[in-house]
Amino acid sequence: MRSRSLPLRSALSGTLLLLVLVPPAGAWPGLEEPAVRIEPAEPGPPAEPALPDEGAGLLGQVRDPALYRGEVELLSQGAGERRAAAARALAQVVVKLSGDPQAPAHPVVRRALAQAESFVIGAGEAESSDSQGNTAIGGVPVYRARMSFDFDPGRVEALLAGAGLPYWGPDRPQPLLWLAIDDGRGPRLVSAQQINVVKPLANRGLERGLRFALPAGSAVELAAVDAVWSLSAERLQPLAARYGNRTLLLGRLYRGGNGWTADWLLAGGERELSRWSFSDASAMLAIASGADGAADAIARRDAVALDTGEPESLEIELAGLRGSGDLGRALGYLQTLPVVRGLEVLEARPEALRLRLDLAVGAESFRRFVATGGTLAADPFASEDVPRFLLQP
Repeated sequence: MRSRSLPLRSALSGTLLLLVLVPPAGAWPGLEEPAVRIEPAEPGPPAEPALPDEGAGLLGQVRDPALYRGEVELLSQGAGERRAAAARALAQVVVKLSGDPQAPAHPVVRRALAQAESFVIGAGEAESSDSQGNTAIGGVPVYRARMSFDFDPGRVEALLAGAGLPYWGPDRPQPLLWLAIDDGRGPRLVSAQQINVVKPLANRGLERGLRFALPAGSAVELAAVDAVWSLSAERLQPLAARYGNRTLLLGRLYRGGNGWTADWLLAGGERELSRWSFSDASAMLAIASGADGAADAIARRDAVALDTGEPESLEIELAGLRGSGDLGRALGYLQTLPVVRGLEVLEARPEALRLRLDLAVGAESFRRFVATGGTLAADPFASEDVPRFLLQP
């Protein structure tokens, strides 16, 4: 079976935000995880997501604050590591919102990562001990700090627009996970009674901006393990219908060679969206691979391309400068914008500057990006030929 290389190892140390149950002892030896929380599916139509009113995103949908939050492990306690952690967290958020795992490598995004702290609107730190998977040295637990960062939604969305990346909005399905595991004793269905087995997939799903649900594990569902093992979404549709969920993730996990192989199928209603396989020595990594494939396929279907225009040179005027301090602040701000590749001062006058900007995007995308920053504001009375921006107090 051909394997795919996916960036999964960071998925094993995340914090689950989903809901309930603990698995019975002895289910699937070698696959058990510490008690976690995950969401079993409930019969009936899917509930509307309860989101706070955080303003509208690029598509006019109510924002989900969790999509603008990244959580990463701190490798040390120094200021430099915290800056690096903010960059890793911003990269995580860019992947969540674009649906593209390669998005952090985009030149515009790389420039933004160097200034990640300027996107942060809130941060918090939490410690995790060896009870959550860390090691102990000489019997002493090793504590690893994790830090979460909340990023300015408007600025992150402007970054996506400026980079020409797609935007995957908050209206996302919650795939119903049908996973069968054969550890040598025949395939068995993972249900809400063995939810800790799928902790790696749930963690990775949160990093990609997806939540999953599990079937309750009724006798009829457990008897349908052959349909799961054959990855037959059509045969499972009648059982899935009682949950009101049309997006199904089917998987089978089995020993192969010196490790484990997971085969996956993602279906949306009657339509097959994607198939993929993943092999690894770690069963947890093989299970986690379902989240990446599901996120990739759903984002390909649902993410919206944003028109950023062609890169161009733009002349602008900066006004409202009241001294060298204001001048330095305005120029410093422009130089940190990831959509600005360079700038040239064309003319200097009292309280104003005329500049030529080398942009990685079109002029309209530049205006949208500046509008989210709070440092410069477009002057509505300026000439259309030379846009004027006023430095804000």
